[in-house]
Amino acid sequence: MTRRVAIIGGGISGLTAAYRILEADESFSVTLFEASPRLGGVIQSDTSQGVVLEGGPDSFLARKPEAIQLAEDLGLGDELMSTNPKVRGSYIFHGGHFCDIPEGVQAGIPTRLDTLWGTELLSMGEKIRLLGDLSLPRQPIVADIALGELLRYRLGSGYVDRIAAPMLSGIYAGDIDKLSTAVTAPQLLLYQRRGRSLIQEAQKQPRPKVSGSLFRSLVRGVGSLIDVLTQALQDRAEIRLECPVETVRPAPGGGFEVVVADGSAPHLATDVIVAVPAYRAAHILDFWSEEARTWLSSIGYADLAVIGAVYEPKAFSRELDKTGFLVPKGEGVEMTAGTWVRSKWDYPEELAVVPIRAFYGRAGGGRILSQSDEELLIRFRQEMGYIMGVTDAPRYARVFRLPQAMPQYAVGHQERAARIRRHAEASGIHIIGNYFDGVGVPDCIRHANEAAAQVVYGAASVGDNS
Repeated sequence: MTRRVAIIGGGISGLTAAYRILEADESFSVTLFEASPRLGGVIQSDTSQGVVLEGGPDSFLARKPEAIQLAEDLGLGDELMSTNPKVRGSYIFHGGHFCDIPEGVQAGIPTRLDTLWGTELLSMGEKIRLLGDLSLPRQPIVADIALGELLRYRLGSGYVDRIAAPMLSGIYAGDIDKLSTAVTAPQLLLYQRRGRSLIQEAQKQPRPKVSGSLFRSLVRGVGSLIDVLTQALQDRAEIRLECPVETVRPAPGGGFEVVVADGSAPHLATDVIVAVPAYRAAHILDFWSEEARTWLSSIGYADLAVIGAVYEPKAFSRELDKTGFLVPKGEGVEMTAGTWVRSKWDYPEELAVVPIRAFYGRAGGGRILSQSDEELLIRFRQEMGYIMGVTDAPRYARVFRLPQAMPQYAVGHQERAARIRRHAEASGIHIIGNYFDGVGVPDCIRHANEAAAQVVYGAASVGDNS
């Protein structure tokens, strides 16, 4: 009997799962359903101006090999690109000017007090408060705690708000006072159980040996992964765009029925991989118990907007000597970060123009996407003038809207995710996405690889609707 796999969601997770299944066994019949008119989800690369403007992730961690391996398997190995070896670190914009991030900050924890003592980011009182970590008793911890709560107790709010939060919250677009330490910085829980001072425990850790770039990207943008995956699936899988799935339900004769919104007959599948955000999965999997669907729907998301702009070099009066900058809350601007693209990446040829990426939106920061593109671009130009002194109009600019794009790992997320996985396995559904334990591209690819292996090799029961 032909195995018929339905994949719901055409982002990097769903596309990778389809590719890996057909790579392992061409006899599988794969149908991928995507609600929007395009594939790729949050990944999109604008190359219309001869440079890459990323609307979503611009890189992947080199220490997580899944994205690099996929790129090489797709024939993109020669296009892998490292960060610029001549440029290190980024700035924090505070008090109207750029400040260096103190050297030795690892996972939000300072390991070199000498560099902190000289920073402009903290007042003398805040520097003295930071030293309280060396003598304060342990913070009582059960299984999890808000990252902000732990760090504020140990290191003080000044340090957290202006150094730790911009660095850590920027990864997740999250509220540091709600983020789960167990998911986002589990080593800090280990430090707190093993010793008393986070600083002293961090100082004991061997300095990571860095050989090569920590991050990698692709010369034509991360979107080239989507383009080549799509090409690889042509004539091998059925891809149905603008085809939202209403529900998945057990079929009377075994397997599953996938009901789509256009009213056509249900699609019959022996295997289903759900690769959509948690809130969509909660709607689609209406045969799950109300409790299980609540676990999914309770995972929050943050809206984001990314503005990509291309400038002439003469627009900048200062050297772009780092990868960009972070903006703490309370600095009078809505921009949360900026990337100096030409400085960050080691392009094979020098760029003649200056691409900039600016980020807007964070958890609890209001509805950034309620503003029109025109309003966002006006704000962007005003804030570029204030932050960087740039008054020239960009040669090109566009807004990338990312509604409910970034899952929020709130306290207790680890147990919530484990319950969802157990329920999925019991129902015979394979469920993947960036809301489990990693928001990066390699994490999504890893989940897709695992789901594909389960489908092909039967590592989990297939079609078991119990």
